[in-house]
Amino acid sequence: MRLLVPLAIVATFLSHALAFSGKTCRIMPLGASITYGVASSQKNGYRDDLYLALERDGNVVNMVGNNPAPPDSTFKDKDTEGWPGFIIDRVAEKMRISMPRNRPNIATVLVGTNDMTGNVDLVGAPTRLGKLVDDLLDFPPLTMVVLSTLPPHANATVNERIKAYNAAIPGVAQLRVNKGRWVVFADCGKVVGLGDLADGIHPNDLGYQRIGKCFYDGIVEGERRGWLAPVMGPPP
Repeated sequence: MRLLVPLAIVATFLSHALAFSGKTCRIMPLGASITYGVASSQKNGYRDDLYLALERDGNVVNMVGNNPAPPDSTFKDKDTEGWPGFIIDRVAEKMRISMPRNRPNIATVLVGTNDMTGNVDLVGAPTRLGKLVDDLLDFPPLTMVVLSTLPPHANATVNERIKAYNAAIPGVAQLRVNKGRWVVFADCGKVVGLGDLADGIHPNDLGYQRIGKCFYDGIVEGERRGWLAPVMGPPP
């Protein structure tokens, strides 16, 4: 008799089969208000979903950053390098301060929404993003960068800017990969629809959950490529 296995079980098995275990993941969530978790009901954004997915696989996970989530956020690890309202350049400044102290072996990067909403150097935004990534990779810790696209925006004009910016991000990632650098492209903006926005800008809880899963998949792919280095030094 032929046994039919439900697709949900197959998907769960494949997800775990592609994962890794027994590693230390010191993750810097880097960006602006979406990284910080604005508009998520528990003020954790995607970070708790990402943390728990890696932890369930049997890894030691530690989020790091100099701008922790509010005290009333519900998750046990509040550390983040998310800076609400900041454009790419200001996030890069904060990253350069944070890296020597926090020494992540993974950075999840989702940044640029404020540049798009503020109409800030749109043509140069991908180049500025690339410089942020290069500067991050140039610090002594061997760091895997998981580089994400932006979620959509309810304002049609801003959303067109986001589409153009997002279209450039795979090239930003691939240019670094071609040079032997550890950059994984993660199309996390694609998993969030306009109906998944809490306020027209920031994802709701479901949207954040999908972003967390997207970043998880990116980290799993990076580890498969051999891009997950041991952490450098003790936890900050």
